[in-house]
Amino acid sequence: MQMTRCPVCHARIGLEALVQDEAGRELLGVLSRLSMDAGSTLVGYLGLFRSASRDLANAKALKLAKEVLALAPLELVGEAMRKTVDNLQGHGNRPLTNHNYLKKVLEDTTVNTSTTAHAVRSGEIVIGLPRSKTAQAVQALKEFGNE
Repeated sequence: MQMTRCPVCHARIGLEALVQDEAGRELLGVLSRLSMDAGSTLVGYLGLFRSASRDLANAKALKLAKEVLALAPLELVGEAMRKTVDNLQGHGNRPLTNHNYLKKVLEDTTVNTSTTAHAVRSGEIVIGLPRSKTAQAVQALKEFGNE
């Protein structure tokens, strides 16, 4: 069954070819369960692992996708993937070999999110850089004692 033409190279894409191997089927299943935005972000992130001379194998892409989706809730990891792709795409960098850069971005995103959530709860105004983890922990202990 011919599905459509590739929007990039205009070659025909056969549905049978897309689901030919088990990893490809499973990867399509993972992507189909995500929202359009989250799926596009994940595909963009997976593209950072592809070398200039070789395509990313379906089995490798599936493994990476499962690892990434297990790191944190989809909202957080999605934002971290988006930032990672924005920071690294088009800079001629070597392909990624692990998720360390994403984990660092995810950590920064999580700190920013928790700082902002605290500020909204307590009515503080957040200006500049987020507080350190130690300061956040001290504040959380103070709040725990006041509740």
